[in-house]
Amino acid sequence: MKGVILVAGNAKRLRPITDCYGKALVPIYNKPMIFYGLSLMIKMGITEIAIVCNERDVKVYNELLVNKYKNFKFELFVQKEALGTAHAINYAYDFIGSSDFALLFGDNIFVMDNIKEYLIDAKDKNEEITLFAKAVSDPERFGVIECDEDNKILSIEEKPKNPKTNLASTGLYICSNKVKEMLKNVKVSERGEYEFTDVISECVKKGKAKVCVLPDNCAWLDTGTFDSLLDCSILVKEFEKNHGLYGCIELDLLKENIISKDEVKEFIQHYSEDYRNRILRSLQ
Repeated sequence: MKGVILVAGNAKRLRPITDCYGKALVPIYNKPMIFYGLSLMIKMGITEIAIVCNERDVKVYNELLVNKYKNFKFELFVQKEALGTAHAINYAYDFIGSSDFALLFGDNIFVMDNIKEYLIDAKDKNEEITLFAKAVSDPERFGVIECDEDNKILSIEEKPKNPKTNLASTGLYICSNKVKEMLKNVKVSERGEYEFTDVISECVKKGKAKVCVLPDNCAWLDTGTFDSLLDCSILVKEFEKNHGLYGCIELDLLKENIISKDEVKEFIQHYSEDYRNRILRSLQ
């Protein structure tokens, strides 16, 4: 399985921060936002990842990831036009090849101690597409999922006025290779975009779409405003106080036996003394 992370949005609501770099490079507590998404990919055993980004951020991603973590195969794709999610995924069409893939909108943060269990279970049980969902108090703001007792998706509606359920789609998906092929058939919508929901709806019609409902103890965090960025950082800080480092890709790579302890030490040499020492303590 391969990974695709979409991080090319303009994030106008976060300017002037995002005048400097893309949203997924904004820090959440003690690491760039994209590290949390990479952590999810690593937990699924994924080491080949496509990042669809803005041209401005290519140099940063090369320095931050591509040139550093040789145990990964990173490939960067510049999104030249904002024509919808299906269009953005198609930049990685050849990269995906014949593989299944995990898809993530890079500004979604998930904080949960045992999230790996849910990721692996969804990966193992996937048919064509699996959407990760979370119960929310304001479902009308999201894509709302209706499912049966076997977690088969019956319908999905974007920001409905009268939601059928309180299950919101979170921007994390497990996709079979058939989903990649279906992207070729997506037509431009009235909004002038190639909608990924068209692919999901086709899978629903065939009875091949599932939902993985994340539990209440999983925090799914919005990072779209200045206040939510701060709230997210505070939550990660509190979580790390009680559970240890989270979203630390060096430790995740070690746990998955992708790198050794010596390689961890090599990767973190230039980190701040505080963060480096926290990682080193975790190695003992």
